[in-house]
Formats: sequence, structure tokens, C-alpha cells
Amino acid sequence: GINVVTSMTDAEARNHGMDRLPDHEERYARAAEYGRDPDNLVIMPGLVTFVGATEEEARAKQRELNELLPGADSLRQLSFFVGRDTSGWALDEPVPDLPPLAEFTGPAGRYATILRILASSPNGRPTVRDLLGYLAAGGGHATFVGTPEQIADEMERWVVNGAADGFNLMPPTLPGGLDDVVDLIVPVLQERGLFRREYTADTLRGHLTSRCRHHAA
Repeated sequence: GINVVTSMTDAEARNHGMDRLPDHEERYARAAEYGRDPDNLVIMPGLVTFVGATEEEARAKQRELNELLPGADSLRQLSFFVGRDTSGWALDEPVPDLPPLAEFTGPAGRYATILRILASSPNGRPTVRDLLGYLAAGGGHATFVGTPEQIADEMERWVVNGAADGFNLMPPTLPGGLDDVVDLIVPVLQERGLFRREYTADTLRGHLTSRCRHHAA
């Protein structure tokens, strides 16, 4: 349980039978049980971001990218993931009901991810196109959509609540998606003291260990 859900939201954790996310103390205790130095335990889940001056602008960016997906090919791949023919699913209609994981006989990993996306979608059940977009942009990793402040709020919540020590960025487009993080989100995190203004080490290990803990990216 705790080993698996350290990169999930509270809602996603509940989908896996847990009432809440584990906090830092729990994760450190578990690390110690396995003989690892808790101060060197760094959790960095993948993160996809769509950033805009307003939330609607950010969602428009996400929709625009989703519109570019090759529908037939994406549905063919989805058929494999869910173990049924999805070629007739309407892209702009809600995803049809799917059986629970316990009843699924195919590869469980990606199917569990799809169920998690459906259960934790912020605006109700996503459309088929939305689901395909989530899978294409980040393979089911966390996706934050909004203004720089809104995204920083969510990143901060994950860090403060013990779900992450930082994030592996998965820009939906390059170089624009990465530029948005650097130019728009990082300054907000720096103002909050959540992201370094200068490096204090000269190796990746040094950047990620205790001296640099609790940075949001």
C-alpha cells in the first residue's frame, strides 16, 4: 500500500483502498525498515502541466492538443488496454462504464491507471478524447491544468502532504511546455521558497538528497 501510493492524490489513494496519502514520517519509517537512509529517500512522480493566464486558457491548450490525436490509432491502442473493442466509441462522449479491476483478465497495470483517471477526473467522467489525451500526454501520470498559481498550489499540496519531494517533468509539448514551467511556474515556486534560486551541489545525487529536499520540482 504505502510503497505504491506515495505519488497519488488522496482520491487516487482511496481508489487503492487507502484513506489518505502516507506522510513523510511513514515513508521514512518504511525506508528504515528496508535498510535505506530516510534522508536519501526522494519521491518524484511524473507530472504533465498545461499552463495558461487563466484556467480556461490552460484547458483550451489541453483541448487543442487532444484534437491532434490520431483517433483511430488511439482507439485501437485503447482496445488493447481495456480488453474490448473501442473502435465505435464516440470521441466526445463520456467513457462507457468499465468493469472493476477485480473482474478484468488482461494486463492489470494500464487498466488500473485508466480506472484511476476515470475516478479522479476533476470535471466528472471524462470524454473518450480526454482519456486518450491523458494517456498520450503522460501515460496516466498526474496532470495539472490551470494558471501558474493554481499549479503551484497543487504541487505545494503534494510536497507538504508527503506525496512527493519533487517532480519528473513530462511536458506535453517541446519546447513550449517546458518553457511554460520554467518561465511561469518556477518563479511562483521560488517566491514561496519551494524551489532553489541557486544550486548547492554539483551532482544529480547532491541535488536530490537531503540538502535539496522539499523543493517542488
